[in-house]
Amino acid sequence: MRIVALSDQHGYLPEIPPCDLLLVAGDVCPDRIGNSFAEHHPDRQMAWFDERARPWLAGAPAAHKILTWGNHDWCGQAYPAESGTSTAASPGGLQILVDAAARVPAPGMPGGSVSVWGSPWSLEFGHWAFMKPPDELAKAYAAIPDDIDILVSHQPPYGYGDRFDHVDSGAIEHVGSEELLAAIRRIRPRLVICGHMHGGHGRYEYEGVIIHNVAVVNDDYRLARPPTLIDLPGR
Repeated sequence: MRIVALSDQHGYLPEIPPCDLLLVAGDVCPDRIGNSFAEHHPDRQMAWFDERARPWLAGAPAAHKILTWGNHDWCGQAYPAESGTSTAASPGGLQILVDAAARVPAPGMPGGSVSVWGSPWSLEFGHWAFMKPPDELAKAYAAIPDDIDILVSHQPPYGYGDRFDHVDSGAIEHVGSEELLAAIRRIRPRLVICGHMHGGHGRYEYEGVIIHNVAVVNDDYRLARPPTLIDLPGR
């Protein structure tokens, strides 16, 4: 199964190679639409998403497309009705998952499908969308079923794809979620897709679970990397 995954576009809409499943792990939208900041005008950010991102997604050569929001996507928090909750992904259509699952047809996989869970949350810092303190994150992650194959989370788990470089001191800090790591330990999905920390881009492994931070921008919010291609083998 060929998967293309990306996150942290911040308004960039890169070319998507052909794939069976496209996964977008949040921070799709720009913070500023003209002279308006999305925090104060989520309606204008949603208009951008409808006018720019939806056609880009519709034109992507992917059999199935799943997206979750991130902390910069104020429109997703302001308009929760935009989030899909059905369990079956429609061919070629977009599903937006917020604490919800979708089952994607996958010929060649056991059972002929894979299950995907979308989670937009991040640990609290500053004032952004889709944030929770640790105890509430633990509750949100406790709702993830044990049979999920692919976990799409905006934030990374602690220690994996969560590197933050302090420019002034040169120190490196891990800022991912311990609650998410505990959920991964419980669920043991076949694949974890995340972003949020631009400097954490890359492939990691935790107790046999493959984790990809798929952020496409760098710490200067400039497009720096292509979407990540992943081949998920049948079991």
